[in-house]
Amino acid sequence: MPIPRASDGQPLSLYTLDIDAALVYARKALAEGLNVEITDRDLRDTKAHRSFQSSPTLVKYWGVRVTEGASAMGYRSASAHQIIAAVEGSTPEEYGAIHADDLVRFCRDHYAGSGHAVGVAERGRG
Repeated sequence: MPIPRASDGQPLSLYTLDIDAALVYARKALAEGLNVEITDRDLRDTKAHRSFQSSPTLVKYWGVRVTEGASAMGYRSASAHQIIAAVEGSTPEEYGAIHADDLVRFCRDHYAGSGHAVGVAERGRG
């Protein structure tokens, strides 16, 4: 079953308390070649409180934003060699992100069979 769409054809986002449901929806969208952004969100009560900031968090929930073409956050691509350079050249704290072992392994495996040596020496190339 394809991702539901609005009358203008735009894919619908999903908001849910269930992380498993969010992941299923995201996987369906990815299988259709769509862009996906999963965020954790705060549900608050601004009716009983004067502002969003003063309202306590009632519950955390998940948002799955699905877009076509340009992503919701703009530039959302990285080159495999850039990921390898980030892992080899800095710590996650310095870089500001954790690159999971499975992603790093995929990047390294990609270059292993290509004949293109990639490592610290390649860091400066974009």
